[in-house]
Amino acid sequence: MYKPPSILVYTGGQADLYKRIRESLSRLVPADRYTVFHLSADAMRKQPWIEPTTACLIIANTSELDDQSWTNMQTYFNQSGKIIFVCQNRLLASLSNCESSKKQADMIRNAFGSRDSISMGKDFEHFLKKSLKTLSKQGHINTTFHSKDLAGGMSYSVVLSKVNDLPLFLYMENSAHQASAIFSDATSEQLLAPGSRILQDSLSRVGVTTCETKPPELTPAVMMASEDDIIENMMGVRYGEEIGQIPKLFLRKTEKVAEQGMPDASEKLLPVEVLSRTSGTQFKYFNLPLYFSRLCTRHLGRVILHIPVATTTMNVCASLCDAIPTCDGAVVVARQQTHGQGRGGNEFVSPIGAAMFTVSTALPQSSSLAKTPSFLQHIFAVALVDAVRRLSGLEDFPLRIKWPNDLYFNRSHKVGGLLATAKCRDDGLLISIGAGINVSNSQPTVCLNDMVPDGSNVKFNVEEVIAETLNRFEYWMNMYEMKGPGDVLKAYYEFWLHSREEVLLEEMGEKVVIRGLDKNGYLQVRSKSNPSKIFSVGDNGNTFDMMKGLIRHKLFHDTIHLENVLDDRTDKDATHIICGRSSAETESYGSFRYFFTNSAFKKHGTEK
Repeated sequence: MYKPPSILVYTGGQADLYKRIRESLSRLVPADRYTVFHLSADAMRKQPWIEPTTACLIIANTSELDDQSWTNMQTYFNQSGKIIFVCQNRLLASLSNCESSKKQADMIRNAFGSRDSISMGKDFEHFLKKSLKTLSKQGHINTTFHSKDLAGGMSYSVVLSKVNDLPLFLYMENSAHQASAIFSDATSEQLLAPGSRILQDSLSRVGVTTCETKPPELTPAVMMASEDDIIENMMGVRYGEEIGQIPKLFLRKTEKVAEQGMPDASEKLLPVEVLSRTSGTQFKYFNLPLYFSRLCTRHLGRVILHIPVATTTMNVCASLCDAIPTCDGAVVVARQQTHGQGRGGNEFVSPIGAAMFTVSTALPQSSSLAKTPSFLQHIFAVALVDAVRRLSGLEDFPLRIKWPNDLYFNRSHKVGGLLATAKCRDDGLLISIGAGINVSNSQPTVCLNDMVPDGSNVKFNVEEVIAETLNRFEYWMNMYEMKGPGDVLKAYYEFWLHSREEVLLEEMGEKVVIRGLDKNGYLQVRSKSNPSKIFSVGDNGNTFDMMKGLIRHKLFHDTIHLENVLDDRTDKDATHIICGRSSAETESYGSFRYFFTNSAFKKHGTEK
């Protein structure tokens, strides 16, 4: 299984520090090569993050790391892990304060070496004693220790470096495991200071590809409908003023742009030029005639908003629906995203050549899907695979669904994924589904064009992939409403990877066999030890890995069902229904997480 290599950042709960490090990384590592994840304290204590695709672990705060976290880091190090400590930490502080060179050697050996390692014995103690003595006298040092005993396969090298006013660095490498760790007592201010090379040099030292690059600047958007009167007839359309939520939208017709200009794009404001279809004006980076010629929906995608460079299409779509409530069905497309959203609050690699889009759809309270909204993500996954197969002309095109919302080339390479969010309305729900799938970009994994069999002349493009996906999404939603989930599930099981697979429910220590999806879209499993025991499990963000046969989260059957809340709530009882983790009261529905006020939970007799 190959996923994009990831850089994990642990900041001990300091969200602002993570944001600053993330911004620095955006200038140092190729955006089309690495995904950056914010690792929580809880995730650090668990082990799903220890995998071959973890390119590097950055530790920016050690104050709250417990013994289990340190143990996991040593396990990762011994599996060819790369770790960078960019903070004042107890190891380097202890080195300079420790009276015994033997204790100093033990600290390093026990941190990421081996208690039994002969190679880091007396010679290493002598090296440290001599080096720290030199450092205390001269105030600078740059010296290297190489292990001499290779019998146990523990070939270490340690570099101790302190130059002028720069922080103290200790670099350790285990050549047998191809693992490396960098310890630095740099403060966050030193790390993130303008012109500082601490982070870049550290990344390069552990093998992460770096390149000084300027993140792409955010751009204005352009908007068009299949028929010009669609936009004009939308309730809530206002020109020449800021509308919506962050980013706020500023709409202006093309004829007014020439004489009045447009504001600059930023994370808080998105200028939108509204184009007339009859004018013949085209989008710069998107083939509109090709898109509309493929689109055959009655509603979805008839309004398109295209952004060459956006933060994330999810936020733009949410702002659009907030500003213009009748704009459901519109699709927001980005050529490139600076902060693409993935499951569990993670970022999604968003290179040029991928189809990156978000579409919204309103579900009346009386509809079947409003009562089982978590099924929408599965319907959308079916639509995406169905669309690609139809465009390829091959019934067995090797694109597969990994529950709950990833797309894979067979079982080997991740090709895309999707994210669903929802919002309560007086008359039902507004669902927004964001998707990203590699179409013509071979980095960081593979793309659809790489998956085309030899001898085929099929060539995928972003425009037709998006249009055909919307065609099939509308079709499969209608099928669900008219006939129920039967046909959708038949297609889903044809496309997915997990039929009759055995997995381990870690919390229960129980092996189960996957049966399929239940009526709410959860994964339904049967106990191997007790075949009469059937229950459902839900997705808890990133705490499970179906490809490794592991699920960490059990869904108990005393959950509140959304339809009950919709039937009984007051208008103020429900707010956004969000995806990912929340510190507030939540209930999990697959990849959805439904958020309600305290009063809503108390009303229904459940408190978390």
